[in-house]
Amino acid sequence: MKYHPGRKNPSLASGESPHQIQIDRRDHLSYEQFAEEYLYANKPVIVTDAMHQWKALTRWSPEFFQKQFGAMTFALPDAKGKSEYKSGGTTEYAMSRFIDLVLNSTDENPAPYLRNVPLYDKFPSLRDDIEPLPEYLEPNWLPDHYFVKSVGDVLNRGAAIEIYIGGTGGAFPVLHYDGAAAHAFLMQIYGRKRFILYPPEQTEFLYPSPERPNLSLIKNLNEPDLEKFPLFEKAVATTFVLEPGELFFIPSGWWHTTKMLTPCISISANVVNQSNWQALIDYTAKRVHNPLKALAGRVYLTAAGARRSWRDRNWRRRVRAIDRTNLGSRT
Repeated sequence: MKYHPGRKNPSLASGESPHQIQIDRRDHLSYEQFAEEYLYANKPVIVTDAMHQWKALTRWSPEFFQKQFGAMTFALPDAKGKSEYKSGGTTEYAMSRFIDLVLNSTDENPAPYLRNVPLYDKFPSLRDDIEPLPEYLEPNWLPDHYFVKSVGDVLNRGAAIEIYIGGTGGAFPVLHYDGAAAHAFLMQIYGRKRFILYPPEQTEFLYPSPERPNLSLIKNLNEPDLEKFPLFEKAVATTFVLEPGELFFIPSGWWHTTKMLTPCISISANVVNQSNWQALIDYTAKRVHNPLKALAGRVYLTAAGARRSWRDRNWRRRVRAIDRTNLGSRT
């Protein structure tokens, strides 16, 4: 199989109008198929059986968290149900009270949203419940050691597996794509969640923030201010529902947000590797206003990526050898 780093599978041909994207649902998807058809093609996919061994699928529920972690306390933003990424204040909750709100959440009065919480830091006892992690998450360069400390600090922060718990009517607060041009893997454990998705080719219609270009300035996708954002009228969303036990691969640069149709528990992981390293270099360079520093960053990151690409070829060779051994033992 031949990989094509940086190759895109554009959803819009030259001069073509925006349209809804067909999202494949696959099972028994080998790593080689995933890499060739989706990872290096920068194409989204839903995998329906990637988490079938997880204890979390039979253990985790709002009631489980209420019983096991009822006394745990945490602060959540006050922007309940609003389309704001950050709010001016927070409110402290005990898990027991928070879950009551989740179970009674409605479209009209959604519960606050516990989101982007590092799972292993907050709930270390649950690590075994999500093993083994799907092999699609490898290789991942985010947790690696980098000689330039500032680079390592940024990338290492993005390596955490995060948990999300919310109720009916709750929503992610902003249309966005994941920072550092990372791929995102969203894994639905409990409940049903609607996704709203736009391909990178529609970026011009989505009004990226000048300060944070991976966040859209459009606050309300259902009732957008078309006088302020006239091009948004040309954008065409793809929507679908992610069901319990399904993994959704969101490639680098794909805009997305979500709304919960029921109480939901999800986890996410970000991945950077050879397939999106050039996109990360470009993303980083755009955020550095000093041309010399931007050039130096490109040189360093290009070299760092080349070293890891060589390492990954050996990694894939070992995996294929293991696959052949396992196949031989079954025949």
